[in-house]
Amino acid sequence: MPSSIATCYHVLQSCTLNTPLFTDIVTKINISTASIRARKISLSLSATYPSPITQTTTNDLNFEDRATRFRIKGLVHRITTLSSSNSKTQMLQILEKDPEFQTISDFNLLLMALVIAQELDICLSIFAKLPSFQLVPDCCTHSIMIRCHCEKNDMDEAKRALDTALGKGFRPDAATFTVLINSLCKRGRVNKAREVFEAMGRNGYKGSVQAKNCLLKGLSYVGKVDEALEMLMGMKGTSLEPDVYSYTAVMDGLCKVGRSGEAMELLDEVVGMGLVPSVVMFNTLIQGYSREGRPMEGAAVLELMKEHECVPDCVSHNTVLHGLLKWNEVLAALGVYKEMVGLGLKVDVRLMGTLARRLCKRSRRKNSLLQDAYDVFEKMKERGPVVDQRTFEVMIQALCVGKRFDQAFATLNEMVRLGYSPEAITFDKVILGLCARGRVDDAVSTMVLLHASGGIPSKISYDMLIKELNEEGRLFCARNLFGSALKLGVVPNREPRLNVMGWEEPQVTRIC
Repeated sequence: MPSSIATCYHVLQSCTLNTPLFTDIVTKINISTASIRARKISLSLSATYPSPITQTTTNDLNFEDRATRFRIKGLVHRITTLSSSNSKTQMLQILEKDPEFQTISDFNLLLMALVIAQELDICLSIFAKLPSFQLVPDCCTHSIMIRCHCEKNDMDEAKRALDTALGKGFRPDAATFTVLINSLCKRGRVNKAREVFEAMGRNGYKGSVQAKNCLLKGLSYVGKVDEALEMLMGMKGTSLEPDVYSYTAVMDGLCKVGRSGEAMELLDEVVGMGLVPSVVMFNTLIQGYSREGRPMEGAAVLELMKEHECVPDCVSHNTVLHGLLKWNEVLAALGVYKEMVGLGLKVDVRLMGTLARRLCKRSRRKNSLLQDAYDVFEKMKERGPVVDQRTFEVMIQALCVGKRFDQAFATLNEMVRLGYSPEAITFDKVILGLCARGRVDDAVSTMVLLHASGGIPSKISYDMLIKELNEEGRLFCARNLFGSALKLGVVPNREPRLNVMGWEEPQVTRIC
């Protein structure tokens, strides 16, 4: 059984707005068949008073030691294997028999590895059994458990774990406080996050920009945008000068409540401060303009990005395209789509379908757009079987209106071959179009295809085909078609003609 510990970044990475807060705190863990590359956890483990328990230091939590790597890897593998059968007794027996797991430092290594491996229940179980090993949790242990509860989304327990650590006189590091603040904010519990932030100050830590960013994001998340804006302005001119992430958090909040204009002002302020705007910041603005029904201003942000030497990514373009289509700016959307194709960017296939259908509808007034619609449609087909039935049907009908019956006929056959069941009206349009072009055999083939797919042609299609067959003198075929219609409960207005002798003449050389 392969190790359950994969490359994991999410224990500490999610602290704030994609900021590399923990780049100096942790390195990534990757338990593979050969090695474990682990995060080094920079934890201040000094207590506010001397403790008889040996305190774990940063160097103690060093997964880079070769012996430690293999020891932790083997043990975690055995424990995670046992966890599938919930054999907690056997798990503890393994630990008791392992001569190298005798100190709290050894267990801290194991607990942190389990947290990063997302084996949170096992981590909690081992923590609860520490007294049976005659071990007392130290500051590092409590910090790990705070993170464990945050990962389990049990914020009440995480807060209690912090209070327990503080009550014992331990002083968790600023990173642990920030993890808890961020987790609370992500769940909308901003008031609790503020309490933790204040506790951080009472324990001698200066508030960090990262912790403030978490609060800004939390306030924006719960709609308290004015408070977030006030906090942002209060950071200016202090030791906690706001960074790009601070502005992005507030801009996101403003855009979500329909205040994209104010968000744009903050962007200008960022540029004025000499900061480099991020792609995320611009994407936030684009989404805001789209929500407010101002998609053309969102499209203008793409040009603004280029002015600031910020290369729009796939998300930027797709967001603009979505906004333009949502508010029916079809021609502008076509321009953005062509730009994306030219740049080799991957267009969201659902947006491609929407664009193709909108262009089909517009092509009735402006015929040149039909080719653009067909080009988008063909691009969709290159992506595999992702074209939906509605797009197929709209495309076929637009091709019929544009008198491109060869493509309509081929597309209809392809649609049926892919397993779709087109509506009868789609077949009717193709049949009528082919008859109008004198292509009666193809029209008959289309009707046979409709029958095979379980559909029933309309009276209009029967009338048109019978008329064409009569005019070509194919009376036997016309008569068969008339009988087929009656069997299906359709009574055509036009009946097949009889020849002068009063009987039909079979047309053996034609398709019927």
